[in-house]
Amino acid sequence: MTEGRDPSEHIPFFVPTRGFEGASATRAFRPNRGLPAAVAALALLAIGGLTAVHVVSALLGRPVRVVPYEQWARWASTTAWQDGRALAVAGALMLIGLVLILIAVVPGRGRMVALRTGDPDLVVGLPRRALARALRARANAVDGVRAAGARMRGWHADVSVRTDLRDTAALAERVRAAVGDELSRLAPAHGVSLRVRVRGPS
Repeated sequence: MTEGRDPSEHIPFFVPTRGFEGASATRAFRPNRGLPAAVAALALLAIGGLTAVHVVSALLGRPVRVVPYEQWARWASTTAWQDGRALAVAGALMLIGLVLILIAVVPGRGRMVALRTGDPDLVVGLPRRALARALRARANAVDGVRAAGARMRGWHADVSVRTDLRDTAALAERVRAAVGDELSRLAPAHGVSLRVRVRGPS
């Protein structure tokens, strides 16, 4: 193994799944929402801790005035629901709730791309960087290509090549076909769109 390199960039992950389908393969490598969950947990912990401090201190006869509870309670009891400030607070709370729901429901972009295999119960995960390198190497192997680069943007592959040929349109078709064959060989469980750009001699 070469020192200084992340082994996860070269070694695919194998995850056994029963009843393999494209959707289940994608879910197998769906990233977790660690950061949003941690932020929400810390916020709830802070609110719960402040509430406990206020309740316990009030029971002991020495109420702590960390939060102006009486002022807030007075404002809430004297403000009508139709008041603009009340509607603004309710709208802000609703917006925060919707954002948390979307964070929980909408999957994020993972570092691994699920690939189909010959075994219906086996999913192979390939790092996005490794997939981009494979596409770049395939584009570099096309006759007429002087240099090539590839990047994965979500489920889109951007391939750019440089050439000394004047007929860039024909070369673009050859590169598209070659990279498309490489994608078909690797067989991502989720469809990957391909964009090829060719820069000729200046």
